[in-house]
Amino acid sequence: MKALRLHEISKRIAEQMKLKSSDVRAVLESKKTDLPKAAVKQITELARTMIHEELMRIDAQRHPDAPPPQPRRGRAAAPRRSR
Repeated sequence: MKALRLHEISKRIAEQMKLKSSDVRAVLESKKTDLPKAAVKQITELARTMIHEELMRIDAQRHPDAPPPQPRRGRAAAPRRSR
């Protein structure tokens, strides 16, 4: 099984945002860049999304019979137990 690597993530994000891969990689490595804060935030969010999707894909391959995970938002909280 092939793992998603940092340089692959940075290449994908750079293509989507029309930036240099080295700039995106610098942001992901927590280095200083000349990019605006909004771009840095967008790069970080895209990386989180890609990593999450990759983990979901790998999990689905390992456990094909498992039901899809339910989103936590919108679900009722479990009732608290009384003492």
